Amino acid sequence: MKRLALLFSIFFLSLQNKSVVACAVCFGDPNSKMTQGMNGAIFVLLGFIGFLLVSFGVFFLNFRSRSKRFQSVMKSPANTETLQEGYN
Repeated sequence: MKRLALLFSIFFLSLQNKSVVACAVCFGDPNSKMTQGMNGAIFVLLGFIGFLLVSFGVFFLNFRSRSKRFQSVMKSPANTETLQEGYN
């Protein structure tokens, strides 16, 4: 019971401290150098994540098109005769 009371008191005391509530981007001057740098860093990270997601999408679309091309080559009659001759 004492442990629970201690946890609640720490929780409520941490809510009273205003410096913990927000960083300079959320609470401070929007024209400060730190805020502008943080916003720039956020956009750079979003750019990296977007690039990676698009790269994975292109990668799997490339696999899909290559698979369809391979299936169409394997289904052609000329190719099946060549394959059967190779097994005989």
